[in-house]
Amino acid sequence: MDRSQKAPASRGLTRKRTIKEQKEQAPKRIRRTKANAEEVQKGKKRERESEREPAKAHQQKGTDDDGGKAAKRKKRMTTREEKSLPSARAESEKDKKKKREAAEEGVSQVKMPCAPCKRPNPKNLRNYQFHMELGEGKFGKVMLATLKNYRELVAVKVIKKKENESAIGKILAEARTLQIAKGCPYLCRGYAAFQSQLHAFLVMECMSGGNLEQLLDKEGQLTTDRVRFYSAEMIIGIQFLHSRGIVHRDLKPANILLTAEGHIKIADFGMVAEEMFGDTKKYSPSGTPRYMAPEIFSWSGYGAAADWWAFAIILCKMATRRYPFYEGNVWQNLVDSVVSEQPVFPEGLSTDLKELLQELLEKNPDKRLGTKGDIRQHQFYRSMDWTALENRQIPPPFQPRAIPAVNFRAVCKEQPSFLEEMDCINASGRKTMIQELSFLSPSWEM
Repeated sequence: MDRSQKAPASRGLTRKRTIKEQKEQAPKRIRRTKANAEEVQKGKKRERESEREPAKAHQQKGTDDDGGKAAKRKKRMTTREEKSLPSARAESEKDKKKKREAAEEGVSQVKMPCAPCKRPNPKNLRNYQFHMELGEGKFGKVMLATLKNYRELVAVKVIKKKENESAIGKILAEARTLQIAKGCPYLCRGYAAFQSQLHAFLVMECMSGGNLEQLLDKEGQLTTDRVRFYSAEMIIGIQFLHSRGIVHRDLKPANILLTAEGHIKIADFGMVAEEMFGDTKKYSPSGTPRYMAPEIFSWSGYGAAADWWAFAIILCKMATRRYPFYEGNVWQNLVDSVVSEQPVFPEGLSTDLKELLQELLEKNPDKRLGTKGDIRQHQFYRSMDWTALENRQIPPPFQPRAIPAVNFRAVCKEQPSFLEEMDCINASGRKTMIQELSFLSPSWEM
């Protein structure tokens, strides 16, 4: 009984001692665990540091090298700057001196434009380059040319001189008309006139749109609007000439040139008659037969009205592509038709245009429209603003195709004969020089 009671008590004491010992030993175990963990962390840290040291050493070396190079560069730059200081100071002194001089002279510090290139003497034939022949007629030829070092195209009319007074008078009259033409936008104006011992040279503006004859050959009859526009510009040109006593005497489609923009220019003043004021008349026939007025054929004397007849024929050709009188090649039939017969017009012509043509093709020059009445007031031109047209403020209804671009380096394959002969004298051994045959347009004076 006593034994059974003592046994459980001893077991309880043993368990208590065990628990007590475990509690006492627990802090020691925790400390050992922490110590082991710290040792492990320190070992890993030492390993990482040992890995970093070579890279750090290399980086430190690079930094030292870069620092050394930078120091060397800085030293070199300083040396160069020190060397350049005297020259920089000298340049600064020069600039100051220039500014002082400019201020003293009153010269603006604004950059001035370059002086224009001096134009070669336009009255010296050797200063021209000739590119091609534009046409040839009874009195000479027309060449496409440029002044050397300039790209502006010009037409140079080359006329072989004759000693008779009539031929010399025509050359001088043409030169004078080219000078006068600068006052009208619908006349071909001249730039210069000069001569060699055998030739006269008239330099004039070049029209790149061809002429009216070429246009009609290509397109046939024109629209009413184009007929009205071209004929109105012609009217301004003809009236300008007549107001200065000049009768053209050879108006025809081939002598009506077209600009690149599509305006017309009356050209070829080789047959003009001057001082044609009032009742002054000429009697010698002049012009192209199909465009000649009946008073020329009848030898009754003619004046400015002859130009209006020729204008009417051009007008009819533009509108109908037909000639209103005899179209054959028999001379006498042509003369009889122009002098005696009435013009014939195709059907479909507008009433206004037909009436205009009939009034212009009046046989009696004193009753012909143009010399009698104001052609600008005719019904056919009722929509035309003449003031705007005179100032070239009305755009053309058509822009012609320009002549092909010119190769400015290319010149005539064969040297023109007038260049070879320019220093020669005539067969009689005397120089044939035309007095007063010399002018230079103000626009070409440089």
